[in-house]
Order: sequence, then structure tokens, then C-alpha cells
Amino acid sequence: MKLEAGLFIEDEGTFGELRFSGLRKEQRVWDEEGQETSEIKGRSYYLIFTAQRDMVPVILPGTVPAKDFPRGMVVELVNADANAGANARFGGADAFWFVKADDIVLKKTAGSAPPSPLSQQQSKQPGKSV
Repeated sequence: MKLEAGLFIEDEGTFGELRFSGLRKEQRVWDEEGQETSEIKGRSYYLIFTAQRDMVPVILPGTVPAKDFPRGMVVELVNADANAGANARFGGADAFWFVKADDIVLKKTAGSAPPSPLSQQQSKQPGKSV
């Protein structure tokens, strides 16, 4: 299945709060002889989408510097485009969705302090231990 125009995205309504989870994989360029090169074609990261209650892969172009935010940091997507796909199997198919974006940046908060990772927020709550 391919949705030519992508899916409608309303950032907060579609994604909820986005939290950085980590690098999923790097895709490298292959040369004419079928050998993997050191050139990065793209990187995918897992983000936690609170509205979807799931981790979703977000694909960035290889020209974007690698992201290494602490796990749980609140982030935003730049020019995001959601799409869906399916893997056929005997007796059915497994559907999935993914997001392509130009970049992942830390979300700016109303105050001047940067957002804190999820683990730090949890440890500040009374009665919770990490």
C-alpha cells in the first residue's frame, strides 16, 4: 500500500508528545560493485509517540548530522510526512506506518530551560523510583 500524498498530520493531535528513544539504524550507499560504502544515505530513529502509545521509526536524510539526544527528551519534527506500508504474509498482511522528516530538534519550552529527559522527570515525582 502506498499513499501518494502521505497522511494528514496535525502535530499534537496525530503524534501527541514526541520523546526521543534512540538510533534505530543507518542506511549506507552501495557502490556499482555491490559493496557497502561509508557514505550514509539515511538514518532512522525511534521516537515515542504518546498519542499512538507506540514507538515509531522516523527517517532522516543522510545529510542531517546524527542525533544523540538523551533518551526521553521531548523533540519536534521538521517538515514531517507520515506514510504507511504493509508486508504480505500467508493468510494476510502486517501493516505499519513510518514518518519521514527533514530533521529532529529539541522542543523549545515556554521558559528558557531546556526540556528534561523522561527519566529525570519520573525521578522527581514522589513515590517513584527509577
